[in-house]
Amino acid sequence: MKLKVNSAELSKALSHIQGVVELRHTLPILSNVIIKADGDNLRLSSTNLDIFCSEKIGASIEVDGEISVPAITLHEIVKKLPQGSDIDLEMDESENSLNIKSGRSRFKLSTLPTDDFPDISQDDLLVKFIMNVDDLKNMIDKTKFAISNEESRYYLNGIFFHAAHKNGIDILRSVATDGHRLAQYDMPLPQGAEKMSGVIIPKKTILELRRILDDVNGDVHIALSASKIKFACSEVELVSKVIDGTFPDYTKVIPQNNEKKLKTNINDLKGAIERVSAIAVSEDTKSRGIKLIIENDKLQLLANSVSKGSAVEEIDVKFANDKLEIGFNSRYLLDIISEIDGSDVTLSFSDPAAPVLIEDDAHDHLFFVLMPMRI
Repeated sequence: MKLKVNSAELSKALSHIQGVVELRHTLPILSNVIIKADGDNLRLSSTNLDIFCSEKIGASIEVDGEISVPAITLHEIVKKLPQGSDIDLEMDESENSLNIKSGRSRFKLSTLPTDDFPDISQDDLLVKFIMNVDDLKNMIDKTKFAISNEESRYYLNGIFFHAAHKNGIDILRSVATDGHRLAQYDMPLPQGAEKMSGVIIPKKTILELRRILDDVNGDVHIALSASKIKFACSEVELVSKVIDGTFPDYTKVIPQNNEKKLKTNINDLKGAIERVSAIAVSEDTKSRGIKLIIENDKLQLLANSVSKGSAVEEIDVKFANDKLEIGFNSRYLLDIISEIDGSDVTLSFSDPAAPVLIEDDAHDHLFFVLMPMRI
């Protein structure tokens, strides 16, 4: 194998690929990136057995070939070379190494044969549809913060993508919950997704996909089965196993009769939460609890800390109900508020022990549910 490639293009591709590899694994090949030179294209691939990622870039190829080298090391070298410089890659079969040259820089990386590189089958991905990249980014961004990290509840360790029906319209929905908060985002169901099964996309897959989406434009081609999902955009492909479990019936925790409604400006509320929560950390539980007292179109936010003191702030709201006092984890509340794009937000309450419905007044396809806490 012998070729010349642009450092900026190679660095960008490696940034997408290297996040998938495992640094410590019983199979050394899983720490490597596969480099395949064929015709005018250079394809880079990596896997951790659960996720497979590949990207194709242009290159001036003198001799075709295939080789594997440590992914993280190669990425560290390439991204530190001058941006846009040419890189010469050449296989040295006598030493089983890859020689890298750029300007006055010289590197020699050890290699492994690619015969044992595992592949994730894509033959059974029968449901296929297309999404705009911005729509997919929104579905991820508005829900990923609520993904659970609790390993014992593995079925919550991802985003649940599924087809649903709402107000006479077929929709594609993303839902995530950690038991304390829930985020739901809807969009019209893309053509071809009518028969899709609900899949739970793992958190690592979501994070790797999201990084890739920042660098692409246009459409994302999605194909899936009950066990795998594939995202293809530009010259990048990411295939992932989905979580083998059943997502709980999240609709049971969505409040239906919360009639006590508070409406306020999103920036006023966000700023008040940020300031009050600065001293809200509990030394015992790290819970960041804050209390909300709502009365006479005023919202008072309070926080107390044995070691730090106390904080009180008041903002104007619209609230035509009797006085209500309720506590929240300020970090959870702030995570939700940060995902609201409109200028106003509505919080719907029932009683101090019941979950709260939080809605973006500008978008009826997005809402959140937050459990209260005792303060």
